Amino acid sequence: MALTLNMLYYDILETVSNNNISDDTDISARYIEYLIHQQRALWLRNEYNKPGRSIDQNVTQDLGCVELELVDSSFAICNDLEVGCSLLRSKLVIPNTVEFYERTAITKVGPIDQMNVSFSFVPYQQAIYSGNGKFTKNVIYCFLHDNRMYLKVTGQAGKMLKYINIHGIFEDPTEVSNFTNINGEACYSEDSKYPVNQWMVPFIKEQVLNQIIKGGQSPEDTSNDATQNKVQSGE
Repeated sequence: MALTLNMLYYDILETVSNNNISDDTDISARYIEYLIHQQRALWLRNEYNKPGRSIDQNVTQDLGCVELELVDSSFAICNDLEVGCSLLRSKLVIPNTVEFYERTAITKVGPIDQMNVSFSFVPYQQAIYSGNGKFTKNVIYCFLHDNRMYLKVTGQAGKMLKYINIHGIFEDPTEVSNFTNINGEACYSEDSKYPVNQWMVPFIKEQVLNQIIKGGQSPEDTSNDATQNKVQSGE
């Protein structure tokens, strides 16, 4: 059975209860989930910052059908470029990605049909210079700016794009629930596999427990006196 966030959360909660780690009656679900996401991001960052490490698909997530909209032509990235430069961008904000030193946590941007060739993902600073060459003018370049995915297109076919597909490693996997797949289903739910390498799970659990022990209570607590503002998961 695939590991879910709820399974990991209740495993940690049970350990806390059995070992009397906290003298509070309840520990905030939001706080524990925050610590799990935080430790996952840290372990992934440490692992994939190592030279030669290829990204495991088990830690990536699919944003399904990301809807696009046409951006006003006055947007600075198209200034002084060839006639016909147009920009499309994602209607929804793209979740924050895990930060790496020498690579991006966006692993794919392309058409909905995943058998088609992916687009060329470049840094924002490089986007203004991309697509000006004789052999690259029909290439679709994409970049992240202000947490939106932008597509720089010149051909008519590119301008007609309505949806794209994005894969990546996101800091908070639950934010992917804002996106839907081709069937209109949420790309993440309580039953979804938690995107982490299995070998990292014991270390994540250990560090989360250490954080709880060190803190004594969750940030919502006003004092270590068994007075706790319980926050239900998902609120």
